[in-house]
Amino acid sequence: MNQDKSFFDRLLEIIAVLLLAVTTLGTAWCGYQASQWSGVQTDDNRIEAEHRLDGNREFGRAIQTISYDTNMVALYAQAVQAGNTGLVQFYRQSLFRPEFLPTLDKWEAQVAAGQAPTPLVQDPEYLDSLRSTYLQAQEQADQAAKDAQQAGDYSQQYVLNTIVLAVALFFAGVTSSFRYQPARALLIVLALATLAFAASRVADLPIA
Repeated sequence: MNQDKSFFDRLLEIIAVLLLAVTTLGTAWCGYQASQWSGVQTDDNRIEAEHRLDGNREFGRAIQTISYDTNMVALYAQAVQAGNTGLVQFYRQSLFRPEFLPTLDKWEAQVAAGQAPTPLVQDPEYLDSLRSTYLQAQEQADQAAKDAQQAGDYSQQYVLNTIVLAVALFFAGVTSSFRYQPARALLIVLALATLAFAASRVADLPIA
């Protein structure tokens, strides 16, 4: 009977040592991954800020372009109305943006057909051509913000797993403080259950 108890005690000690080793490694791994995902979050936040800055810059450039095109159309209309073909050609060839000429041709076709030309600020094709870069930058910024949030969530989950593993480490570590075998066995079971719970959580998390 004493030999059985001695064997049981040694078995508990071996299991406790294995648990201490596994939980220690798991704690270190989760801490490392939490740090890695925190770094990913920082990088994504930086990328978001860069895209926001690019978007604001493109938005300001679009406003300036609309103002320039509007002024040029007004001058062009005056030259057309005055019948100054030389000035008209000068505007078309030298001052209008090449990208704007299709819009100008459409504007002239509307006038020739007796229709009121569509104001630039109400022309969806014209506005879309100017806003495309801005909208793209905003979409990239939004995606970077989502990625940063996701990385932050992963980092937090790894931190929580570190805490869970610390609990398992505690249970495994205090088994040697008890002489009562049922108490030691209970602590081992609690450590195993806590470790299994932490492992199931880690299995669902990506690696940075």
